[in-house]
Amino acid sequence: MGFWSSVGSLFNSVGSAISSAVSNIGSALSSFASGVGAVIGGVIEALAPVAKAIGSFANAFLRGLGIFKQDEAVEDMGDRALQAADEGITMDQFDDFESYMNALRNFEPDPEKSKNYSPGTKLVAGLGVGTKGVEEKFNAEPGSLDSMWLLPMANPEYFTPERMQGLVSAGRLGGDTFAYLEKRLTGGESRTFEKALEMDKSGNVIDADKRGELYQALEDAQDNWSNMMDKVDASKQ
Repeated sequence: MGFWSSVGSLFNSVGSAISSAVSNIGSALSSFASGVGAVIGGVIEALAPVAKAIGSFANAFLRGLGIFKQDEAVEDMGDRALQAADEGITMDQFDDFESYMNALRNFEPDPEKSKNYSPGTKLVAGLGVGTKGVEEKFNAEPGSLDSMWLLPMANPEYFTPERMQGLVSAGRLGGDTFAYLEKRLTGGESRTFEKALEMDKSGNVIDADKRGELYQALEDAQDNWSNMMDKVDASKQ
C-alpha cells in the first residue's frame, strides 16, 4: 500500500503543494518529496507542536553529523534551497553534496520571496536536503533514509538526536518505518525491522534491559503515531 492510499485524502492538498515545491530542488529529492516529505508536511502543517519538535530534532541531528554547521537551521536551509531552485540553482547541477551546500551558503535569500513558502514547506525542504547529506555521508542507497524522521516524530523522548545518529552511523535504518508505524507490515517484516534496531553503533546486540526499552519505545511510537493521525484528521473536519 502506498503513501496516498494509506493516508487517504488527508494530506492531498497540503502534501501535494509541499511535494511539488520540494521536488523542484532536484531530482534526488523527488521520491522524498512525493512520499515521506508529503506525509511529514501534512502532519506539521496541522500540528504546530510536532513541527517545532521535529525542527529542533533535525537541527541537533544534522549539526551533530556535520551535515549542517552549528549556526545553520533546517528551516533556513530549506528556504535557501527553495529560493535557489527558483533561480535555477538545483541539486542536480553539482557533483557532490558539499558543493551544493556551499552554493546554498553563498546564496542570498530574499525575505519577500521567503513569504511565498509556508514554514512547513521550508522545514520539509530542509529535511529533504539534510536527508541527501546523510545518505552521501554514509554511502547509503538513495531513498533508504527518507523515513528516518518518522521515529523521532512519533517518540522524541526515546529516539533522540544522539540515538538516531548512532543508528544511522551503524547502518541500522532503512526499513519501511512509515508502514511499521501504521502497523501495515507482516509479523515477519515487523520483526526484521525491530531486530535491525537491536544493535549498537559497534554492531553488538544491546543487552536485555535495553532491548526491553527499545520494544516499549517502538510500541509507544506506534500508539503515538495513531493518535497523531487522529488529531490531524480532526483538524481537517
